[in-house]
Amino acid sequence: MTRFFVIFFLCAIAVCEARIVTFTATSTVSQEDADKQAMAGVAMQIRSHISVSHTLQKSESKNSKQSDLQKKYTENIHVQSELTLDGVELKRRKIKKDLWESTAKLDTDKATASLRQKLTETKFEAHKLDSIICNAIGLHQFETAIKAYGELVPLQLSHQRAAADISIFEVLDKSEIFGANVPALEMMISEAVAGLEISFEGDVPTQVENDALGPFRILVQDPRGPIPKIKVLAEQNQKIVAEALTDSNGIAIFHLRNIETFKGEHSITFRIFIPKFGKQSSNLEKRISYHSDIPKCSYTMSCQGDGATCIAVENLFAKAGFEEIKNSKNLSVQIKDLGTKVFEGGPKKISTVELLLSLSGEKIRYSKQIKGTGSSEFSAKSNAIYKISVSEIQQALQPLCE
Repeated sequence: MTRFFVIFFLCAIAVCEARIVTFTATSTVSQEDADKQAMAGVAMQIRSHISVSHTLQKSESKNSKQSDLQKKYTENIHVQSELTLDGVELKRRKIKKDLWESTAKLDTDKATASLRQKLTETKFEAHKLDSIICNAIGLHQFETAIKAYGELVPLQLSHQRAAADISIFEVLDKSEIFGANVPALEMMISEAVAGLEISFEGDVPTQVENDALGPFRILVQDPRGPIPKIKVLAEQNQKIVAEALTDSNGIAIFHLRNIETFKGEHSITFRIFIPKFGKQSSNLEKRISYHSDIPKCSYTMSCQGDGATCIAVENLFAKAGFEEIKNSKNLSVQIKDLGTKVFEGGPKKISTVELLLSLSGEKIRYSKQIKGTGSSEFSAKSNAIYKISVSEIQQALQPLCE
């Protein structure tokens, strides 16, 4: 089946100093398709400033997904999309079965008024962001400056698009130019970030004691001197383990506990928190190595029980300092349900369970009968597991520690 598009240019006239552009399209595809063709026709006339009557006709086979006429209008539809809300009106009509008509009408005065409002708004916002960036750099608030710059770049693009659309109808004056100097602001931020430096003040701890490492005194400064109130992160295995703000002397103090403390060599990276901006300087971070003589306590678990209760057992082991790692010593966990009861406790039901937890492995033999209560059977079982003390588990699983 062949599909036809017949586009008729009706008029482009000036009325009371306002330019009115209308374009009518018919389509055998759908009303929506006729709308698109009419809008594209208006856009084409604005772009090429057509002011004479003409008729275009194009047919295509049903297998083609996009007509040549549509392709020709693609680059012009940007104008239509920018002006649709306040500039373009559509009048639709179904002529007969499988034939739809749409007339698009553009009032250029209304369109340019909307665009000029956008220019005014973007210029105002650009001025605000420019001030925020300059003030933030002066106060060493680099995160604020970089965030504001991230908002400024798309704002400039929006301003450029509006300016380009207005220039189709009339000449812009200098007062409507985008106010902020984006390249200069980018250079200002880059130079300020490049001047930052992190270093250690005093002795650097290298040995874990009592499951902790520290204290560390981290100094952050730039060529002007120490920088207060800037965030410093401590990272291990690409995870943040601690963070601190520098004091009035540019010092951030760390006592690290949530780190690897099992026997062996490990490392920690201290990094100034700066959102990624251009090429990052190596001066923004420092890495230290440390040693621990604490035996590593790990296991590979096979658990016979429902999933929720097995997870509760894993959480209990983690609190006791035991970590599940592949190819570690095998630990067998058996959870036997000795009985479950459900009581009507007012509007909610209360479940009570009795479990037998058994642990076995190399030099490990442990079993305990426990009870728990909860709003469901699963929560009752988890609560029963959590009744076991951490010290009791540490003693029972001590053979897992190397």
